[in-house]
Amino acid sequence: MLGRKIRAGLMTAVLVFGVTLSSHAIADITSKEAAELNAQAKATLTKFKAGTKGADAALANAKGILVCPKITKGGLGVGVEGGNCVLTSGSAKPLYYSTAAVKAGLLAGVQSYSMILAFNSAEALNKFTSGTREWEVGADASVAVAKVGAGGALDTTNLKSDIVSFIFGGKGLMADASLEGSRFKKQEVKA
Repeated sequence: MLGRKIRAGLMTAVLVFGVTLSSHAIADITSKEAAELNAQAKATLTKFKAGTKGADAALANAKGILVCPKITKGGLGVGVEGGNCVLTSGSAKPLYYSTAAVKAGLLAGVQSYSMILAFNSAEALNKFTSGTREWEVGADASVAVAKVGAGGALDTTNLKSDIVSFIFGGKGLMADASLEGSRFKKQEVKA
């Protein structure tokens, strides 16, 4: 009986966490939030370049760079994740996006991490920025995951793909590291 109550309590907490996370991640942002996101993105890029050997070279030829300073995911069986991102290069002005995903399977825990997407072709960047609908990893484009090897050096195997993700700075524990099904949606900046 107690085990059932604990499981029900955990599932309720995960559901509330997911609804809160999803509603925050898909809402439009204010100009104040946009300024904060710009500052966080700049700090995230600086941290990535300082802590990853080869980061400057990996990003040097990118046609566009999307920075997600903090993505939070959590779940127990069913998981949700979300965060806000900014396209820091590849557009005349910064473009803002929310990211969200719902996943099922062997998921357990809570985690936050930073992510950078490097768009290495003009076609991939244009497909990401031109639509008004959501853009989904796996449905709209494949994303190669760059791996950081021993000593913080990048494995250069996947760096030539049209879109490369760099995931780093993870905090917490989560048994899922897939980007498949992650959705990105443009956000409007409200005054």
